[in-house]
Amino acid sequence: MSTQTKKNSFSEINSYRELLDSQRFEEQIINGISGYYDKIEKVFLDENIFKILYDTIKPEKNFQISDNDIIKSKKRVQNIIAEKNSKGKDSYSQIFTSYLSNRFLLQHKNETKKMCIFYIDLVGSTSLTAILSSVQLSKIIKLFFQEVSIFLSKNNGYVLKYAGDAVIGYFPGVQDIKNACNDAVRCAKSIQKIIESSINEILYDNGYPKIRTRISIDSGENQIVVLGSEPDLLGHIISRAAKIMSVANHNQIVIGDNVFMNLDQNLQDNFKKQGKFMLHETGERYSVHLS
Repeated sequence: MSTQTKKNSFSEINSYRELLDSQRFEEQIINGISGYYDKIEKVFLDENIFKILYDTIKPEKNFQISDNDIIKSKKRVQNIIAEKNSKGKDSYSQIFTSYLSNRFLLQHKNETKKMCIFYIDLVGSTSLTAILSSVQLSKIIKLFFQEVSIFLSKNNGYVLKYAGDAVIGYFPGVQDIKNACNDAVRCAKSIQKIIESSINEILYDNGYPKIRTRISIDSGENQIVVLGSEPDLLGHIISRAAKIMSVANHNQIVIGDNVFMNLDQNLQDNFKKQGKFMLHETGERYSVHLS
């Protein structure tokens, strides 16, 4: 097993084994079962689990959500709802997609790259604390993070971090920022579909309230830095993507003009211009578009 592939992105990988850094993943055979021991999480995963995970999160060009994707999502969501003692622990798909993000960023540390920044948060999560137990709320957060992580990856994106009830992702414009913008908007629509047709159906069937979200997307240059032991992104675009989210109501997508101008016509047709958004810190007036 090689220490780390030199390929730039997950989409260029042809086998899950190429994703595994030997400094973290140790090949082992336990009770006759071949697999890998994750030294950070201190857990052994057999080869079949990694194969399923690889198939679940493998990026697809121009990804379009299918009925099979919805069926698989429902099974994952139902498994989390049925857990008795989850204690809010991250699913391994979350853990692994975060690992993939760090892997990508570390390959490009101290570089400045054009990217799409993707924010999604739960609307009204504070009010949920009044009607749900801490265990119930942690399950909702866990399944939300899990499904967002999976569909970010399926659409050629990465998870940057989890923040409260929000997920921050990014789509590298390594080859073409236009592709990154189109992938990010397709991802937003995929996640909306999976929330409507999978997450909320399972929540309702199990007596939970349905969730609502907002999504914002913007693009521009970001610097890849390493702060402590973790890579991160710095730049005005991250702040701007967060701020324009205030334009969106629940279950809406808001995108910056930089994203809109790079979209294919069929995706542009989903948005209406909302005029100029004032960024008070800089005095910048910036056009935004709402789904």
